[in-house]
This record gives sequence, C-alpha cells and structure tokens, in this order.
Amino acid sequence: MKSYYLGMVAAALLVAGCNQSAPSTEQANAAAGTTEQAAAADSTNPAAATEGSKPAAAPTAPAPVAAQLSFRFEPVKDADSGPKKTTAYLVIKGSETKEIDLGRFAGKPDVIDEAKAKRAEYPSNTLVGFRSYDPNTGTGEDVSVTPGDGARLRIQQRRIDEQADKPFTFQIAREIPLPDNTVVQVAPLVKK
Repeated sequence: MKSYYLGMVAAALLVAGCNQSAPSTEQANAAAGTTEQAAAADSTNPAAATEGSKPAAAPTAPAPVAAQLSFRFEPVKDADSGPKKTTAYLVIKGSETKEIDLGRFAGKPDVIDEAKAKRAEYPSNTLVGFRSYDPNTGTGEDVSVTPGDGARLRIQQRRIDEQADKPFTFQIAREIPLPDNTVVQVAPLVKK
C-alpha cells in the first residue's frame, strides 16, 4: 500500500515539474482563440470586457551593463638577470573591476590597434590585443581577446619565432565568463 502512495506522489511531482507551456506555434493559435472568446464576452458581459482587455505586463530584461577592456602591464621585479619581463593583466571595468593575470611576457608588450592587428593576422574579431617580443632571441607572443560563445571572453595566444618555418596559429588559452547582460567595449588607447 505504501508503494502505491509513493508511486502516486512521484507521478504527481513528475507532472508538476514538466514544462506545461505550449510551443510558440500553438501559442499563436491559442491567442487567436482567446481573442474570439473575448469578443464573445464583450457582447454579453461589459464587466468581463474590462477585465480581459488589460494587457499583461511583459517581463523586462535587465538593462545592459557596459564593460570596458584594457591592459595593465607591470614590470617583474625579480628578473634582475636576463631579459626584462612584464606581467600583463586584462582589466575589465564594469559594475565591478576585475584584473585577470595573463602571465609574464618578454620585454614591454605593445598594445595593438586595428591596423596592427590586421597586418599581424590577428583573429578578425579581436577586441584588444598585444605583442611581446624579445629582439635578442627573435621570440615572443601575441595575445588576442575575442568574444567567446555566449557571455564569455576568449583569450587566445600565439608564439612568435623568427626561426620557425611557418607562423604559429592562435590557440585558446582560457575563457572568462561575464554576466549575461554585459556589453563589451574597448577602452580607448592612451598614446604616450
């Protein structure tokens, strides 16, 4: 007997949890049927007409939040011997400011603009990027920040080596999640 009640409760929970909204094609047909019923109610009962004619309040989406992207570079203090290194940070300024450590790079990285990105064959959807290069070794790295899938930023990196037979390709290093209502903008480059 207990198993019977347990089965009934499980079935009731299953039915309650199912999506009971009709597909959009059926909703259009249902709306047309509701309009016909409302028209019939208008002719028979004037009080029902005022109740049915109020439009339902549509849910409002949260206002988009702007987030500006930029880089911050900090010289590495413990690199006394050997080539100079710099720590790079991706700065996301929005409702709150985040700094994401991108790692250490050779020399002082050069932030690229749209023209430099095109010449250096960065991904076409690059938002911001930079190039680090050590002229003594002929090596370095390119970093590109692109929009990812959904509300994400994608960090891509590519090695630079003058001795290589063919150029390296960009590889995804990591993805950074953003709030759903974020609109990404690029902070203007400051000329020094």
